[in-house]
Amino acid sequence: MSMVQYVHLSWADIEDACEKIYRQMLRDNYTPEAIVGLLRGGVVPARIFSDCFNILLDFFALDVKLYDGVNQRRETPDVKSFYGDVKGKRTLIVDDIWDSGKTMNAVLNRLNKEKVKTATLCWKKTAIHKPDYYAIEVEAMEWVVFPWEIKEFNRQVSEQ
Repeated sequence: MSMVQYVHLSWADIEDACEKIYRQMLRDNYTPEAIVGLLRGGVVPARIFSDCFNILLDFFALDVKLYDGVNQRRETPDVKSFYGDVKGKRTLIVDDIWDSGKTMNAVLNRLNKEKVKTATLCWKKTAIHKPDYYAIEVEAMEWVVFPWEIKEFNRQVSEQ
């Protein structure tokens, strides 16, 4: 059995990853009309993309959970109610990491998929499929620690 390796990203890493994804979208001539950040980790990069694309009002959050803690995954994601109005809009769904792909699949099954694109800072190469946009490839046994969750991470690791 292999051990989980922790990969700590800095705020500079996050800014670089968001800039890389933003440039990919510009190359594709993709401009979202609405952005949905997946709570909790996807809200920070989603906010950065809303700034890049000057999206002030059509910025939403969707509460979805697959993990209960560090390396403690549920069988199926829990997707809460969504009240954002994205119907007919080019919608970018943003998360911090695309691990198995289960979380995004559950979200895509909830929202109208016809005009939806996905973006994540990190993509785990063992996932069932890829996001439309990502910046960092992650190995199967790597656990990414984002700068906005460092206290939570430290608490959970110390409790194990």
